[in-house]
Amino acid sequence: MAVFQWQEYPGLVRRTIEFDFRDNKYRGSLVAPPKSEGPKPLVLVIHNYQGLKFFDVDVAEFIARSGYVGLAIDLYGEDVPVDERLWPDDPKKVMSFNKKCFEAMIKCDHDHEFFRSLLNEWLIKGVEDECVDNRVSPAAIGYCFGGVAVLEAVRAGLNLSGVVSFHGLLQTGEDNSPEMVGIERPKLKLAPNLYNKDTVVLIENGRNDHLVSDESRIRFCQEMDEAGVRWIFHDYSGTPHGFALPPTLGPPGHLHISSDRLSTISMLRLFKEIFPDFKQNRVEYNASGNFIPD
Repeated sequence: MAVFQWQEYPGLVRRTIEFDFRDNKYRGSLVAPPKSEGPKPLVLVIHNYQGLKFFDVDVAEFIARSGYVGLAIDLYGEDVPVDERLWPDDPKKVMSFNKKCFEAMIKCDHDHEFFRSLLNEWLIKGVEDECVDNRVSPAAIGYCFGGVAVLEAVRAGLNLSGVVSFHGLLQTGEDNSPEMVGIERPKLKLAPNLYNKDTVVLIENGRNDHLVSDESRIRFCQEMDEAGVRWIFHDYSGTPHGFALPPTLGPPGHLHISSDRLSTISMLRLFKEIFPDFKQNRVEYNASGNFIPD
């Protein structure tokens, strides 16, 4: 399957955002509507366990075409080189690929203070951009590991209007996926939860996701209720983990057309609620190449 290609959209702003943070170098991709339309709300786009790659930049472009500023962020830096984040064509390289990606992921989600500080640094860099309306609290969306990240941002009390988790785990540092067998996990470093009660949390979850148990769902709902955080939980029947990821990503992509379409519409509806003063544009196809009806 070919990589999804956008139709031409003159005037879109594209730039790279780079910075150093705790002895590592990070690089993200920003896509914004034409400058003539004025500053727009920021939406962080957070990658799955593979790291920042073409799909996440495509999502940022979908966000920009929809009328907001999309910033696809990088949480791995040089721990996973930018040219080593796509599924290997050579089966012999898959084990080392998974090991490198999962170790970079664990570095984040097993150290809450580091994880939250890096997310906040990306928020700061994004809001500083001239295309962003800094009077409006940003949003954040994430896929798989990125879904973990947006929830951790809420627990950290970061300045977000809303977050969307697509097939993400609901607790941080508890990944028991079979792909991680044999990877040593460091001791989990916790941090006090502060919770931003002004953030709306939207969970887009596949009912057949083998990584999200009923017990995990219950714990999440109880946690958010006790914290006073508003949440919405969508469970899609017959839908696996990775349902919003295209097959161009390799085995992590288990695109479920209906659930991906409905979850995209749900995300856009949330944006209309948290960014009521900004016009939302109709975009026919999302970053997976899935048709999105009007």
